[in-house]
Amino acid sequence: MTGPLDPDQARALLRQADGAAATARAGASWPHIAGLMGLGAASSLALVALAYVPPTLLWLPLTLLFAWVGALFVFAGRFGRAVKRGFGRRWTLTLIIWGALWIVAVFGTSWWFADQTWFLIASALALTVTAWVGAWAEASR
Repeated sequence: MTGPLDPDQARALLRQADGAAATARAGASWPHIAGLMGLGAASSLALVALAYVPPTLLWLPLTLLFAWVGALFVFAGRFGRAVKRGFGRRWTLTLIIWGALWIVAVFGTSWWFADQTWFLIASALALTVTAWVGAWAEASR
């Protein structure tokens, strides 16, 4: 476009640019959403495995958990090229809550409430719900 723009043309171009940006952001967070869902699945299943494997095999579910979580973060980092507004705050909050729950769950199932199925179920459910809520919040933006 050459020459000066009148206000109506400028507004139309701004609307067009805003629409293009919104379209680009619409699918932006799907690698991160998938990462959160995978984090919830891997951590809740690893917690159950930690509760039932013999002490000599504790390294196995932990190794698998950290391998999968690492793969999820690499995938999200590599393919999540754009993010929605407020993503960093939502992602950080979800990971802080998940991390705190993971620590409580591991200590709880190992020492505080060892062999208490109700605590294991509640902890696995809390980890799952945290990941679901974080993924849902990101998908809803």
